[in-house]
Amino acid sequence: MKKSFMILGLVLTGLFGLYILGCGPGIEKFGDLPAENAAKTAIGTILLNPQTYVDKDVVIEGAIASECPAGGWINVRDNSGGTIYVEMHGSSFVPIPQRVGKNVVVKGTVYQSEGALKEVKLLGKGLIIK
Repeated sequence: MKKSFMILGLVLTGLFGLYILGCGPGIEKFGDLPAENAAKTAIGTILLNPQTYVDKDVVIEGAIASECPAGGWINVRDNSGGTIYVEMHGSSFVPIPQRVGKNVVVKGTVYQSEGALKEVKLLGKGLIIK
């Protein structure tokens, strides 16, 4: 009888572990995470007023519109209609690709690229994929 309870306990523990790995909430976290209550800045606001945000940390939220096949960058689009390039090559993390369409919260520093175009981008510091 005691052996049956032990086996049942092991089976239930194994099933719970499989649930957590395969069917759980599916949230992935990388790097220096944004605070849960951090104010989020609309991507459109950053793109329209880059001088206000350059060299400042922001938190954005949106969906992954496209990504690097090796996981080094993503483009994030939000409800403001804006899309911003998020660089992760210089970060301490590189998320696994295949996440297009997933919702993300990104913490990073706004910068402008070199050259004539001066594109507004984000150097990712932390990322939550939902």
